[in-house]
Amino acid sequence: MQDVNSISLNALRIFLIVARNLSIKKTAEELLVTSGAVSHQIKALELSIGTQLLVRRNNAVELTDTGVQLAQQSAPGMRIINTALLAAIHDTNMLRVRASMSFAVRWLIPKLNLFKAKNPNANVQVETFFDDDRRSSEVADVTIRYCRHDTCPEGASILFEDICRPYLSPELLSKFTGPEMFRLIPALQCSKGNWDWQLWSAETGRPGTQFNFAERFDLDDAALRAACAGMGMILSSRFMVEDELSDGRLVALPGGEEVSLGYYTLQSSGYETGLSQRFVKWLHDISET
Repeated sequence: MQDVNSISLNALRIFLIVARNLSIKKTAEELLVTSGAVSHQIKALELSIGTQLLVRRNNAVELTDTGVQLAQQSAPGMRIINTALLAAIHDTNMLRVRASMSFAVRWLIPKLNLFKAKNPNANVQVETFFDDDRRSSEVADVTIRYCRHDTCPEGASILFEDICRPYLSPELLSKFTGPEMFRLIPALQCSKGNWDWQLWSAETGRPGTQFNFAERFDLDDAALRAACAGMGMILSSRFMVEDELSDGRLVALPGGEEVSLGYYTLQSSGYETGLSQRFVKWLHDISET
């Protein structure tokens, strides 16, 4: 008879992720390890239990009947263990916030002093990630991430709708007039495949517009600084460029309609504290002002 106490809890965790993804490769990418490391853990778990859990078929896997049963029965227990561990190590004055890079830099961090004024004992840790970073799924008290319209989960808690229009420096705008400005003004790039510009042009009735694409940046904030310097126009929500608009470094492109491109969504961990609940309420309150 197999010794249950010899079974690795880590191997079971990895098996549950594989069971969810039905893919060794996707699980490896999610955990930031090699596919071989994942396969090794699964093999060790199968040897410990004494039976096969997965059937490998090309790039995908299928669960055996035993694998299905193990996944269904152990997943609730693993969630309880994770919650218990979080509770054991959680400091009630500590708040871990993970946020999309641009949102954190442009909006959240400049306003954190307002939350600290009401919660002086709070120790807020802000961690940023790129929108396509798989590590954005890591556990945090509060996670704020960006979702395009076509990727936003049903029932997601929406903090902001990303309603965008083109912005540019007054100096650059003064060099262009007339209906050709959309085609002539350099359009700064900061999204894969320029999906934002393509969606904006389609939603505004300009699906055939040939943009004069200019420099490419990996950060929205870098593209914003380039726009202030007169290098081209950017697509942005007004709340993300409020400082630049108020001091005249940027203006809205005349005739550039507003289009909703996506959402900033809010997700809380399964283990909530009074501090995390106050933070979420503060986020919603300030987003409505």
